[in-house]
Amino acid sequence: MPKRRTYALICAFAILSALLFAVAACGDAEETTTTAGPATTAGPATTAGPATTAGPTTTGAPTGEAKTLKIGTIMPQTGPLAILGLSFTRAWDIYADDVNSAGGVKIGNDTYTVEFIHEDSKGSAEGASTAASKLVNQDKVDLVIGAILESEMAAINQVTQAAGVLYAQANANIPGAPQDVGPDKPLQVRPFINHDDTQPIDLDYILQTYPEAKKIALSVPDIGYDDMVERMEAQVAARGMEIVAMEKWTWGTTDFVPVMTKLNGANPDIIWAMVSGQANDQLKAARQLGFTGPFVSNSPLGADVFQVTVQDPVALTDVMCNSVDVTHPTPEIQKLMDAWKAKWPNDPFISDAVHAYDMPWVMVQVMQKAGTTDAATVVTTMEGMTNPGDLQTLHGAGYIGGVDRFGVNRVLYRPLPLSRLMNGVIEFIGFQEPIEE
Repeated sequence: MPKRRTYALICAFAILSALLFAVAACGDAEETTTTAGPATTAGPATTAGPATTAGPTTTGAPTGEAKTLKIGTIMPQTGPLAILGLSFTRAWDIYADDVNSAGGVKIGNDTYTVEFIHEDSKGSAEGASTAASKLVNQDKVDLVIGAILESEMAAINQVTQAAGVLYAQANANIPGAPQDVGPDKPLQVRPFINHDDTQPIDLDYILQTYPEAKKIALSVPDIGYDDMVERMEAQVAARGMEIVAMEKWTWGTTDFVPVMTKLNGANPDIIWAMVSGQANDQLKAARQLGFTGPFVSNSPLGADVFQVTVQDPVALTDVMCNSVDVTHPTPEIQKLMDAWKAKWPNDPFISDAVHAYDMPWVMVQVMQKAGTTDAATVVTTMEGMTNPGDLQTLHGAGYIGGVDRFGVNRVLYRPLPLSRLMNGVIEFIGFQEPIEE
């Protein structure tokens, strides 16, 4: 896959990271309770929000051995995506602190402390392959998590599959791409959502909130989103709405005035920036041309990024985003933010850390259910965790699915955030349950 295709959604994660860092200063013998979830000592005690524990707890002296769960991570730690890699690895380190400070996590009869070994992919397939080979052959890890680019994912799976090591991919720029989970990759799973699962949720919100808005103009990066567009066309038609225009733009585009000029010419009620980290630039161009209707960005790009980069309260009105609101976090997200501040007091929190934290937490919960860290058994167990509530995340109760779309149940489904900007102020609509369409 050409490199320009693989960088499709990186901006959706990295823009927030870059903006925030730009402003930065640079087991017990006695009765033990272990959790695989967020620490309950960071921040104020609360009873609201997602559950704070996951999996079984120990209620007496451990009967098995004290072991270490070695998790290798592969993320870009140098190069243009380094800040993204930093936000993920920091979230994973906080997860390890949470588990280890609670005495470890019980898997089967044994109690494990968690150790992360971070490696640099350098944002390339070659770097990812080298990192995977070290983690598997030298460090003897039990699990590999990581990669943002499809080329990296393919390189990692080639190494881990041959070695019989479990691989949890950390992203899916294009759900269903050849590098994504599938029957041909028996030890590859994805504790991360499908980006386009936000589409039906956003459409339903628009129908409820803007009932007269029926005509949609799509702005789509020309990097292989055809399946996502096709899914949206069906979802739009099912709701009595209509796509009146679609413009594809070349990766690397910075001036969106020509794109928005063509879309605006179709007199749409809604402009929809499909899964793009440049949605803020598209919004500015649309408003510059006089479009005043609802604007949708269904990428993880934070609403706070729009505040920082657009600033104009008039432009920042009727803008929908599928991001958590870090200015009004849930109690569990607040605990993560507090832990970040305690460890790195001079660096502002990066919202990418929220979904990154969920990844090892989900995998440990599956291991707890399986009673083992054996790769094949963990995958088989994961494929059976299909009931809502079988898993806990910082976003709320989740489950595993995907068989109809990918041929295997190895993809995380969990509540999806929805925020709206009105007059420059973020309104967090809430977490919406996924709708599989």
